[in-house]
Amino acid sequence: MAQASEARTTNRFERRRQRSRTSLLDAAIELFQEKGLRETKLEEICERADIAPRTFFNHFETREHLYQAIAAQRVEQLVERLDTLRIDPRPLARRLNELFAAIGAHLAERPLYRELVGEMLHVRAEGGSEVVRTGLLGLAAQRFVASGVARGEIRADVRPEVLADLLLGALTTALGNWSAQPAYDLRRELREAGQALLLLFSAPRATGRPNRKEIP
Repeated sequence: MAQASEARTTNRFERRRQRSRTSLLDAAIELFQEKGLRETKLEEICERADIAPRTFFNHFETREHLYQAIAAQRVEQLVERLDTLRIDPRPLARRLNELFAAIGAHLAERPLYRELVGEMLHVRAEGGSEVVRTGLLGLAAQRFVASGVARGEIRADVRPEVLADLLLGALTTALGNWSAQPAYDLRRELREAGQALLLLFSAPRATGRPNRKEIP
């Protein structure tokens, strides 16, 4: 009985801790989008999350750890998006266009998010990137490409790992440029990157020449 009671107490504590962590992440993202990274104070994040400031450091040792947690959350969301699109029956051109367009639209509408994107790219590079082939995003991109190969939409004469590298490389390069250059047109650049990837991915015709499809 004592062990069961202790387990219930532990479970309640962990659930409460997870709720607090989620509230802090949500509050931070909201404020970063409203005020920008540098103008947002930790006290404001805690107030928005309705959590005592001293509690913040029970979840995140530094602001950099907060950025890393947000980056990890975004990675999980992108992995889920890739896996959803992987099993989507629509043609590759439609799915690839939707992925790049959704990312471009989301960020283009949030210019104050630019600093956070830069920080997230930095902390992932420092702490180990998920875009490497054994990372969560790397594996999700490989699954997406392998599915296209199985459908006959993506060329089979290039290893899926290489094409997955190109897919994630196009995304991270565009995000890096956008975070560093205010005049960078993210929507246009991602649209053109998607078109270029489609040309590279297209399964060769019988003549050996790639299909010159364009994303509608």
